[in-house]
Amino acid sequence: MSALSLRIGKEKKLFFICFAFSFLVWAALIISIVGLVYGLFFGLFLLVAHAMMIVHIKGNAVKLSSEQLPEIYKKVVAAGEVLGLKEVPEVYIMQAGGVLNAFATKFLGRKFVVIYSDLLDACDEEGKEMDMIIGHELGHLALGHLKWLLFLAPARLLPWIGAAYSRACEYSCDRCGHQVVGDLKVASRGLVVLASGGKYARKVNLNAFVQQTNEVGGFWCSVYELNATHPFLSKRVAALVNWQKPGAVKIPRRSLLAYPLAPMFGMASPGAAGAPLIILAMVGIMAAIAIPQFEAYRAKAKQAALEQELSSSLQTFHGLSVDYAQKNNAWPCTTEDFNSQDALSLAAEKGWEIEMNCEEEYLALIYPQNDQRHYKLVHFDSGQMEGGVLQN
Repeated sequence: MSALSLRIGKEKKLFFICFAFSFLVWAALIISIVGLVYGLFFGLFLLVAHAMMIVHIKGNAVKLSSEQLPEIYKKVVAAGEVLGLKEVPEVYIMQAGGVLNAFATKFLGRKFVVIYSDLLDACDEEGKEMDMIIGHELGHLALGHLKWLLFLAPARLLPWIGAAYSRACEYSCDRCGHQVVGDLKVASRGLVVLASGGKYARKVNLNAFVQQTNEVGGFWCSVYELNATHPFLSKRVAALVNWQKPGAVKIPRRSLLAYPLAPMFGMASPGAAGAPLIILAMVGIMAAIAIPQFEAYRAKAKQAALEQELSSSLQTFHGLSVDYAQKNNAWPCTTEDFNSQDALSLAAEKGWEIEMNCEEEYLALIYPQNDQRHYKLVHFDSGQMEGGVLQN
């Protein structure tokens, strides 16, 4: 089974929404010179910070290989084969002061997986909980979550949607972990390790833990989860059960009242829960920068197009005037002297007035703009053009 087939349907829908929003944000930044400068500066800052993190890991963590902790490295290779990875990422084990966690990351095309040593210690050495953890992290790589990480950054912090997409990715990766393990009970136990630690994970009643989902449908639980990047662990286990046994666990609906209030109350939530309001402020700032810049760009482009049309028409009239002078030994004095209905029709269509003076030897096109009357004229003898505003 391909890893792509393990992606949950909700992730696909949320990805397209996040893609569209992020595209608009990046487009606004590109159009706005000021926004683009800030975007590049922020991107450079993130690049340097990420580089420092990678350097810290490479210098202080243990890199797995066929010669370094080969029994765990074999699990990584096997999981990669199951999920269809073309190459094995660099995997490191790092001590993190008791934190039970692991993550996948990418830097300049190189893929990394970092597993905290305490999480591996919590797994049963004779069991496959470790395979679930490894399979989950490799799932992020197999499903291409890191490929779009930077591009989707604006949408990742979008209220409701960004967190929902992140949670959907986690559900998909749980399926990847299950696919590597091949056993629902063991895969569930691998998630329970994150909830209770290794000492008690093997004693946890999985059915009772799944039933805890009945306790996370209230208002405050809904507020918390709507702002969270990861689903509740009990719901993650329940999702695996329902994937293998559809309808086996009834998941309570979130409180409807939590949706409009979640972005505001999210400020008090741990981790990334307060991010929605932050991104609203960021989007507001970017919009304040980008929209005026975009309007100025549109106005400039419109003015350039108008100038081009005026110049082209005046060149046509100048050519007609020269032809008339060669035949009549005098400059034209009225539009009737021109034998070109096309040039006159174009001026009428654009709403331009035509003013001619054969004594001062010029033809002018007069047009309204910004509640004023502007003109652009061509001199018959030299073909030079000039323009300005007509004084009332």
